[in-house]
Amino acid sequence: MVWLPPFLIPMSEVPPVTVGAADVSDLLFAAVAGPTALGWMVTYVLAIRQARRDGRTGIPAYLIAVNIAWEFSLTFLLEQTPTQRQINFLWLVFNVFLFAQALRYGPRDYPGLSARTFRWTLAGVLVWASVVVMVGANELHDVDGMYTGMIIQVPLSAAFILMLRRRGSSAGQSMHIAAAKTVGSLFAGLTAVIVYPSHHLLQVLVPTYVVLDVAYVVLLRRTMLREGRPLWAFRHPAAGAGVPAGTPAPAAGRAPVSRAGAGSRSDDATA
Repeated sequence: MVWLPPFLIPMSEVPPVTVGAADVSDLLFAAVAGPTALGWMVTYVLAIRQARRDGRTGIPAYLIAVNIAWEFSLTFLLEQTPTQRQINFLWLVFNVFLFAQALRYGPRDYPGLSARTFRWTLAGVLVWASVVVMVGANELHDVDGMYTGMIIQVPLSAAFILMLRRRGSSAGQSMHIAAAKTVGSLFAGLTAVIVYPSHHLLQVLVPTYVVLDVAYVVLLRRTMLREGRPLWAFRHPAAGAGVPAGTPAPAAGRAPVSRAGAGSRSDDATA
């Protein structure tokens, strides 16, 4: 006997994931995919530069491992569309430098872990993410990385907010990075929605990470204003930058003084 009330929404007769890409003109595709590729390349270049200046990663360390796993797996290992493979390869080149910076500077964000433990866990995330991307993209027949890419975007955007909160300062970050990342992610979402209008999961994921990106921009702006750091200056030092590797976390209730003379807060929370 069925005692529950009838369900409200029937399952799709045709699984949306099996519906192919829409017939999008080359001009329209270039108009949305171009800013995606450019926006993320600019983000990576600026993040590399800021990390060298501040001694802190410009992108959350563990998400750098996830990014490089996605780009490497979908460039060299699993079949993908030719255009997407070329874009992935360009991103991968920059992420190699970011990953090297994560190995060097990443332990500073996790004072509760030894540098050795942090690097082993980073390598573990890289391997695990590569397997998940390979299996997931193959299972979904994700020939251009749309599903896996949009799924990764959500924790990536959330990780920036957590990174800002963990550091308690704008170290390793800048409005230029935040703006370029937001543009790249927004146009990536537009590309996904335009190319796959019947894939409703993408229509949920894209607004989710766009909201997170906007929230990060707002929170970063407030942090920089509190520090007295000019929002769009390239050379002004960030509060909390330049902390030597291996420096123990400050005692509870005390905040270290940065080179810029502004207070920053550090805690042992991890993303």
